[in-house]
Amino acid sequence: MSGPETTAEERFGHLFALIDDPVVEVEFVDHTPVVRAVNPAFEAVFGYDRETVVGASLNDFIVPEDAVGESEQFDRRTAQGKPNTELVTRQTSTGPREFLYRGVPYERDGGQYGFAIYTDITEQRRYEQHMQVIHRLLRHDLRNELQVVLTAAEQVTERAETPAVADFGDTITTHARQLLTSGEETRTVERVLTADHDPEPTDVAALARSVATTEAAVHGVPVATTLPDHLFVEGVPWLRAAVAALVENGVVHGSDSPRVEVSARRRQDRVAVEVADDGPGIPQSVRGPVFEDCDITQLQHNTGIGLWLARWVAEACGGHLGYQRCDGWTRVRVWLRPTEPDDESLDAG
Repeated sequence: MSGPETTAEERFGHLFALIDDPVVEVEFVDHTPVVRAVNPAFEAVFGYDRETVVGASLNDFIVPEDAVGESEQFDRRTAQGKPNTELVTRQTSTGPREFLYRGVPYERDGGQYGFAIYTDITEQRRYEQHMQVIHRLLRHDLRNELQVVLTAAEQVTERAETPAVADFGDTITTHARQLLTSGEETRTVERVLTADHDPEPTDVAALARSVATTEAAVHGVPVATTLPDHLFVEGVPWLRAAVAALVENGVVHGSDSPRVEVSARRRQDRVAVEVADDGPGIPQSVRGPVFEDCDITQLQHNTGIGLWLARWVAEACGGHLGYQRCDGWTRVRVWLRPTEPDDESLDAG
């Protein structure tokens, strides 16, 4: 026979004690948030034990001097029964850290109370800042320097007095262009990872057909297509860049006379956009991290950037990326969610 059911208050007590985010219960006394309880996560993250802070003003311990006005504004809102959500910097016993703060007001026994919930986002914010710096370098410094290298290499080729020197110029030109392409894909990756964009109805058949035509013209290699007239999926603006990256991979890493095929078809509740090439396949060191979530041990050339781009774009669309090697062909599939066209999509078509 089961024991008595736990009350809502008891269940809340378990949540309060075990949740990973620091939580503080405060009572507003003359507009001051006086601490009535803290959970273990607060003690661990902020470094103050409950005996030290209970009965004292929360602001005296965790609000930096330059954020007093901001904190008082939050306190007024919570005391008036209004919730708060904001990114804030708060002081811990080991220094300032960044948090997502949520203030949840409630009344009890005629008094005004509230819960202050803090989610530590310090490392996430640092990572975002580091990524911004890296991408800024790729956008400006690396691109500008490569343009100089590319121009000089082309002049070496044009003015070469021997075939060997001309070959050196061609080699430099080829690799400089590959690095420029890698930089463009990296900038697209940045936008995919940082922008907030809801998927919209996208005619992936028309998109893939356009990509195949463009890439064939750029590389001078025929790209075969097996596509319906129209096939709508939930897509983000970078879906075209993802398909183009896969086609370019197929052209660059295919056989000596590469054959590349692009197809799309609906398979039950998913749409598969497939790019196939007759090359030797994707090395394990490159495909393992992308398709199998293996550790990244070594970056080889720029082959992995386009695959990562395709994977993250697929995930942004609510789908995933798949890989298959069979019958001498490498097949990479972008799995997407089918949808119906909206009025704008029909008008565009």
